[in-house]
Amino acid sequence: MAAAGVKVPFGELLRQGDIPTIKPPVVIKPASSDNSCGVTLVKNVADYDAALKTAFEHSDEVLVEEYIELGREVRCGIVVKDGELVGLPLEEYLVNPHDHPIRNYEDKLKRTNDGDLSLTAKDGVKAWMVDPSDPLTEPVQEVAKRCHQALGCRHYSLFDFRIDPQGQPWFLEAGLYCSFLIKV
Repeated sequence: MAAAGVKVPFGELLRQGDIPTIKPPVVIKPASSDNSCGVTLVKNVADYDAALKTAFEHSDEVLVEEYIELGREVRCGIVVKDGELVGLPLEEYLVNPHDHPIRNYEDKLKRTNDGDLSLTAKDGVKAWMVDPSDPLTEPVQEVAKRCHQALGCRHYSLFDFRIDPQGQPWFLEAGLYCSFLIKV
């Protein structure tokens, strides 16, 4: 992604026994987990061990990435239509720099009373569609198109971005499936 001109948080991949070299604040996350399972924001070095232990419960490899100060967090889908990359409307997530700086499992999934899983991120409160005229839309769609090309995606792709306080999008992750907030 970085080679394609996309801002990517500096990070390192760790295995059991490795010691992080990046100074906090950082986000520690399992390399092969989903829905923020095992993800922790670490603000001081004393919290590294507990966060690493949690992440390693979900994966044999763990990413430690510099924390990008929060402005906004958005998802952008790309579809290929008649050979052209088309940016879909942005979906924005409820986060704030003071008491909810990163999304967690509870922001995404919850278990219903009968034991089934349901999506909480698609409730219109924790996530919503960004007005297409928002000045953030076009720059994020352009960066998402670069991500799509850099990964060699076909047909469609899905990307999450952290928007820093200066309005710059930073790549967080690419999705393996197309998931969008649909309002009917």
